[in-house]
Amino acid sequence: MKIVHILASLGSGGIQGFVFSLACQQSRLGHDVMVIATDVCDNEHSSKQEIIYHQHNVKVHRLNRKRGNKLDLLKTIYGCRKLVSEFKPDIVNTHATLWHMIGALSTVGTSYKQICTVHNTPERWNFVTNMLCKNKPVICCSIPAFENRVQKSSNVICIENGVDATLVRTSEIVDLRREFNLPEDTKVVVSVGNLRPQKNYKNVIELAKHYENTNVHFFICGGNHGGPSYDDPKLYEGYPNLHCLGTRSDVSAIENSADLFLSSSTFEGLPIAVLEAYFNGIPCILSPIPQHINISNVEEVFIPKSFAVSDFIKVIDKALLTKKLHNNIYASREKSLEKYSITGTAILYIDYYNKNL
Repeated sequence: MKIVHILASLGSGGIQGFVFSLACQQSRLGHDVMVIATDVCDNEHSSKQEIIYHQHNVKVHRLNRKRGNKLDLLKTIYGCRKLVSEFKPDIVNTHATLWHMIGALSTVGTSYKQICTVHNTPERWNFVTNMLCKNKPVICCSIPAFENRVQKSSNVICIENGVDATLVRTSEIVDLRREFNLPEDTKVVVSVGNLRPQKNYKNVIELAKHYENTNVHFFICGGNHGGPSYDDPKLYEGYPNLHCLGTRSDVSAIENSADLFLSSSTFEGLPIAVLEAYFNGIPCILSPIPQHINISNVEEVFIPKSFAVSDFIKVIDKALLTKKLHNNIYASREKSLEKYSITGTAILYIDYYNKNL
């Protein structure tokens, strides 16, 4: 089968991480896979990811659209349609609202079948996307995304996101204590995700204030790609124990030496960063949202009773007492994590593709 995935960019982000795992696994299963990344994203993480894509025989095309530039959007739609036409895929799988629209305009008037993957809870489509895609087959990335969907398509399925442990886990270690010249007994708490309001990093600011005179430091691995949908990085300046690292290509290596993973998100689809943290064996603090609660039945996962900072502090203090090694935590989680292996997810995707051909 010939498959095209259309998404915003390579590199960091839940959608990017999921498509990375999915496309590589689909290629391993013998399918001919192409990834089209529409937007400018020139960083170390995206470059490393592109190399690994090629190692898995996945074709990659970057169209380098500048966000907010309407002329660039028209050029991107033209370029995407040209690539799709030349590749002649069986399936065009699109990821997120704008890219569903781009995919629809790249396949209109052709026999190529488009399938939209919904990655948020809920994922709200604008008027144009809804007009073009309202009758398209839809894959929801999690049970909450399926139950709270706003799409009206009669052809909808839930296939929960998966992670490729071979692409996530690493023996490498990056110690942020050394990178920031911090004492060896510093407790490192890592959050992963771009600087979007839904990640609720303002909660992390309040936590940093509480722990300011302790040895607990908070690190955010995530960038700002421009536009009003991102937080200004300056919001996170001026706190001695809060560090914005920008986009990093070594998140797993960072988590290998960190003490805790923290997600304060107010909503998610099925959070890839959390699943990757599970596979890295790091204890996790997760905000009390359905998308986290539904996947919390693994070892060393702590969920506060509410979004109150005081409730987060209680579970952070408890989690910091753990003495278990990351490898031992991963071993205790391994059976539970089989459900989130990309192997099963990729097979379910292929089955759904075939049903819609």
